[in-house]
Amino acid sequence: MGFLKRWKTSWDLKSLTFDELFHVIVEVVTKQLTEIEKSEVELSANLNLDYDADSVDVVAMLLYLEDMFKNASPTTRTVVPTDKLGQIVLVEDIFEIIYEVLVGIESKMEIFTPIVPDFEALEKRKKIGELYPKKN
Repeated sequence: MGFLKRWKTSWDLKSLTFDELFHVIVEVVTKQLTEIEKSEVELSANLNLDYDADSVDVVAMLLYLEDMFKNASPTTRTVVPTDKLGQIVLVEDIFEIIYEVLVGIESKMEIFTPIVPDFEALEKRKKIGELYPKKN
């Protein structure tokens, strides 16, 4: 089964606007796919065909999102589900996954506390797949 993409008809996330969450996705995509310019990131883009991303790149982007939102819940660690990994084709699929994770976290809050992405955590992270510099 594919992604529901409820956010296309009803925005239920209180902590971030559509544009703010899209900004997070742009940062994550361009962190992993360094040859892609921020202005080139589109929700409708096919990760493999348009950006030449492979499965390692997709996993890396999900891990970056976990890092950025690791403090979203005071009671549990934010976990981005990998059960739909094989279904991720478009940038909007990654958007969908983190949107649903964050909506789920907000729905379990007794007292609403805005979820804030940790851009510093993303900045500190080494690009996955390039842990060791290439030798010329």
